[in-house]
Amino acid sequence: MGHLKDLNISYFTHLVQAWKMAFWFSFGAFRLLVHGLVPNFDTQAGHSTVLKYTGTSEED
Repeated sequence: MGHLKDLNISYFTHLVQAWKMAFWFSFGAFRLLVHGLVPNFDTQAGHSTVLKYTGTSEED
C-alpha cells in the first residue's frame, strides 16, 4: 500500500481520517444546500467548511 507508506500511517488511521473528512464535507454540502434555498441561513457555510481543511478561504 504505497499511499499509506507515503503518509506513514496505518490502514485504520487512514480509514478514520478519510471517514472524518467525508463526514465534514457531507455536512458542509448539506449546509450549502440549505443556504442555497434560504440565503440568510448559515451565511458562513462554505467559508467554514473550506477553512476547516485548508486553513484559508477562497472567494468565488
